[in-house]
Amino acid sequence: MERLSDVHSQHFLFVTSPLQGHVNPVLRLASRITAANPSARVTFSNAVSGHRRMFPSLASPDAELAVDGVLHAPYSDGYDEGFDPKVHDVRTFNARARDAARHSRSHVVYTFLVGWALDVARAHGVLAALYWIQPATVFAVYYHHFHGHGEAIASCANDPSRGGRVRLPGLPMLRSDALPSIVSVTSPEQPLHGALSALRDLFAGLDEHGPTVLINTFEALEQDALRAVPRLEVLAVGPVMPDDDPWSSSCTDLVKRDDDAEDHMEWLDTRAAGSVVYASFGTMLPVSKRQEVELLRGLEATTRPYLWACGGAKAKLGGGGDQEGTDGGGIVGTGRGMVVDWCDQERVLSHPAVGCFVTHCGWNSALEGITRGVPIVAVPQWTDQPTNAWLVEERAGVGVRAAVDGEGAVERDELRRRVEEVMGDGERGVEIRARVQEWMERAREALAGGGTSEKNVRAFASGL
Repeated sequence: MERLSDVHSQHFLFVTSPLQGHVNPVLRLASRITAANPSARVTFSNAVSGHRRMFPSLASPDAELAVDGVLHAPYSDGYDEGFDPKVHDVRTFNARARDAARHSRSHVVYTFLVGWALDVARAHGVLAALYWIQPATVFAVYYHHFHGHGEAIASCANDPSRGGRVRLPGLPMLRSDALPSIVSVTSPEQPLHGALSALRDLFAGLDEHGPTVLINTFEALEQDALRAVPRLEVLAVGPVMPDDDPWSSSCTDLVKRDDDAEDHMEWLDTRAAGSVVYASFGTMLPVSKRQEVELLRGLEATTRPYLWACGGAKAKLGGGGDQEGTDGGGIVGTGRGMVVDWCDQERVLSHPAVGCFVTHCGWNSALEGITRGVPIVAVPQWTDQPTNAWLVEERAGVGVRAAVDGEGAVERDELRRRVEEVMGDGERGVEIRARVQEWMERAREALAGGGTSEKNVRAFASGL
C-alpha cells in the first residue's frame, strides 16, 4: 500500500450503499479507524435514501452530522427516495451514483456495490482501499472466476447432482453447495447477471489499480483464503464488531424499530441460560409465506423457548388472532415463543439465555454468532451465504447447515432436527458448543492489542 507522509492530514472517507448489511460493518470499521488514529478525520458517506432512514429526525433530512467522532455526509445517487429494482434500472443507478460522487477528495474506503468509488478516487489522485464485507474465501472464488477458472466454477455450481467439486488456487476443495450463488450465472437472462457484471467491473478495477483489500475476517479462520490472491495486498481486519459494551446499540439502523423493543429483552431475562432459540433471516430478502409457516411450526416442534425476528411478522402472524397458532399479540402458539418485527441482534446474541442462532447466514450474522459464542443453524439462500454456511459447519465447526427444498425453504422437521443437534446433549451438540467458545476466543485474540487484525487496522489507519 502507498504511504502517507503526514498522519495528521489523513481523512478517511467510507463510501457504501444504503443496505443494512453494508452499513453495519462499514460504520464499525470507521469506528476502529477513529480509535486507532484519533488525529484522522473520518467521514461516512451513504446514499441520501439511507441517510434519511438512519436519521429520520433531522430538521433538514440531508444534513451532515457527527456521531461518535464520525461525520455522516450523504451523497445523492439520483434515487433519494430509495432505489427500487422493480422500477429502476441498476445500470442507470450505477452511472448516476458515479456522477454524484465526483467531488469526493479523501482517502476512500469503498464496498463492492459502489465500485465506481475507485475510479473517482483515482481520477482525483486519492488513495483507495476496497473493504470486502464477505469472507476471504468468497473474495478468492470471485477472483479466480474472473481469472481463468470461470468455466470450471460455473460447471461445478450448476452440477444438477449438487455433488460437483472444484479445486481453485490457494483454496481447499469446494463442493457445489459451498460456492456463492452468483458464480452459477451463465446467461444475461438470469436474475443475478447484473450482480455478476458488477463484480466483473470491480475486479477489473482491482487488476488495473491494485488497491489494498481489507476483509472482514480474521487470520485464524481463513488463513489459506487470505493468501489465495497473492498479487493483491489482502489484509484481515475483522471480525469488525462494535467496540462498545455489547448491550449498547451496535449500529445505526435503517429499519423501523418496534415500539415495544424492550419487551423481548425482558422476556429473555425470564428464560434459563442457553435455552432460547433465536431466529432471524436478515433484512434484505422477504421470507416467503410458506417459509414463515414452516419456520414457525419447526420452532414450536423443538419444544424450546424461541425468539423470532421477522419484519412485519407480528402483523402477518398475529393479526388474525388464531392464524398459524398465534394469539394476536406477537406471542406464538403455546406461549413458549415470541415473534418481533425488530431486535438489536448483537444485544440478543449477547444474552446468556440464547443457546442457538437460526440464520440465513449472512456474513455479519455468522460473525456475530461466532463472536458471541452462540452455535449456528445455517439456512443459506443466495450470494455468499452458501460459502458462509460451509465456513460455519466445516471449517470452524460452530454449527450445522439445514437442508432446504427446491423452493429454498427449510421444512419444519429438518429445522427441529438441526436445532436439537446443536442444543441437545448428544456428542455433536457438545462438540459444537465447545468449538464456538474456542472460536469466540480466537476472534477476541485477533482484535485484542497485538492481535493480527488489530495490527492490520492500526497500520492501515496510520498509513503504513
